[in-house]
Amino acid sequence: MGAEELLAALRHEGEKKASAIREEAEAEAARLKAEAAGRLEELRRRHARKQAAAGEAEACAILAEAERSVRRIRLSATERLAQRLGKLALALLPTLRGAKGVELLNRLAAELPPREWEKLKVNPADLEQAKALFPSAFIEGDPEVCGGLAAWAKGGELQVVNTLEKRLERAWPELLPLLLKEMESGG
Repeated sequence: MGAEELLAALRHEGEKKASAIREEAEAEAARLKAEAAGRLEELRRRHARKQAAAGEAEACAILAEAERSVRRIRLSATERLAQRLGKLALALLPTLRGAKGVELLNRLAAELPPREWEKLKVNPADLEQAKALFPSAFIEGDPEVCGGLAAWAKGGELQVVNTLEKRLERAWPELLPLLLKEMESGG
């Protein structure tokens, strides 16, 4: 084999090896590119999941704050309504007393325990009837008393407030929820 043939064979062998190295390098580059693309895609998916989770968490926080605001507004409105209903109920007590003030005073006075009553407060319109019922007591007309009476036993041993106002005050915790429920149902 001559030098030329040897050179040609070496050149051919070198080109073959160079081609194999290029192919191997290209294959490795393609594999690395695919691996990098896969990692990049996984990174994008993780980032998208994190963004979605963060967006969902933010949406939940916003919704929770809105719900708290709605509850505060409803509670405030209910409190204002309760106050208005309470004032209205008090304002309607004279209507409840109506023309039957004397009869009402008699009935509420009859509920007093047996004692010697020293002092009474009644509606000014009931002064005469109260004097007839409690002739030995000091009786004061009080326009704040719509109906009924407040009575103090001799020596201050007992005080009984049996007025329409006090009865409304005692019943109000039970009446208010019923009124609010009735109003909510549109009745």
